[in-house]
Amino acid sequence: MTEPRDQKRADYVVAVQAPAYALSPTRFAIESAFAQHLRELRHAVGPLFERLVLVAPRLDDESYAAQRNHLGVVEYAADGIVFLPAHPVSCSRLGFWLHHALKTWHTARAAVSTARVVQSGMSTELGRPLMAMVNLAAWLARRPVVFMVDIDFRRHSWRYYKLGRWSLKSYIVNRFAYDPMKWIQVWLAPRMFSLVLLKSATLVKDFGGGRHNVKTFYDTAHSPGAVLDAQGLKQRLTWVAEPSRPLQIAFFGRLVEYKGLDRVIEAIRIARDRGADLRLLLIGAGDRLESLRRQVVECRLDDMVRFVPPVPYGAELFRLLDEVHVSVAAPLIEDTPRAAFDSMARGVPIVAFDITYFSDLERASGAVALARWPDPAALASQFEQLALDRPRLAAMCRRAVDFARDNTQDHWLQTRTRWMREFALSDSRMN
Repeated sequence: MTEPRDQKRADYVVAVQAPAYALSPTRFAIESAFAQHLRELRHAVGPLFERLVLVAPRLDDESYAAQRNHLGVVEYAADGIVFLPAHPVSCSRLGFWLHHALKTWHTARAAVSTARVVQSGMSTELGRPLMAMVNLAAWLARRPVVFMVDIDFRRHSWRYYKLGRWSLKSYIVNRFAYDPMKWIQVWLAPRMFSLVLLKSATLVKDFGGGRHNVKTFYDTAHSPGAVLDAQGLKQRLTWVAEPSRPLQIAFFGRLVEYKGLDRVIEAIRIARDRGADLRLLLIGAGDRLESLRRQVVECRLDDMVRFVPPVPYGAELFRLLDEVHVSVAAPLIEDTPRAAFDSMARGVPIVAFDITYFSDLERASGAVALARWPDPAALASQFEQLALDRPRLAAMCRRAVDFARDNTQDHWLQTRTRWMREFALSDSRMN
């Protein structure tokens, strides 16, 4: 193995499509949970690298002002992380190619020139292909790449069309033009790059071809301290087993359209009309909040559905989760929410639509009850069954805790670092 020529600037480069805002040459702001993830990643890769360099689109001043309360600040002096801005996140596709494509290419080349390893992934913003540019620059510079995909995109077009969100024309264009451009990136990755991490066992099976450098991973955020201990689990199992309690259901996260929360409320209405005793707790904020409130009133579910503003991750959220039996996930397109693991860490199993992520999670954990996508009546049936079968619910709670304990953020960062050492740092293509 040959090291990069400039030993003093051996960086771990991370390219993402999520935007950041430069506050100074050594400070930047980015979504708060991701800011913490970057710090944890920097700690995990440790002294092998001088810096972690983030390559990402840049927020404009107006967007930063609107979002600043939800952003975390990262500093080079404290965290060893720097931000290398790429194109403006607000630029149009035409504007990108007319004004920013060449600068973005130079940014990508500059980043990989000092890299020892590049962590990147699939370009989903095909009109602004920052990720593809970083991947190509790394491949040309013979730098090892850790290529990550966290969503199985292959049924997005069909789901949007089935839901009536897209016209037949939009479906055809996406299915036969854009989807193949994504597919080919994932097909090429195991053949071009050192390590490929896919957040789906199904993706690994379909694209890995048995290659040892293609792995399934979970992008979790919970710590060992967030997982119920033996005494807490014992108390929870006793509480869950009481058949006289209404089934308490929770959702926590962004109240946005693709989360399918209108279908969750409709499922509560269906189950109520069939005689089930349920309660729903919606924790969060988002642009669908008012429409969901109206739906609750129209369905006369005021006494069964409660809204709670967003709460910080930690003790306050855990207190709310400790008072529910199950959480619910009803995404209208493929989704990979970290909230699934936060839920299981508290012994709260999940009722979810049978998208790829939750189908894989059900097979791996045994703590997910699947409902046919995107049918509210199927969700209602799962709620009803769990309300009646408390022994099954208790068994799912136990399996949820066991699975969360085995899949903490610390575990996965260490695992990814081990794989990175094994496949990327030993890659003979480094120069």
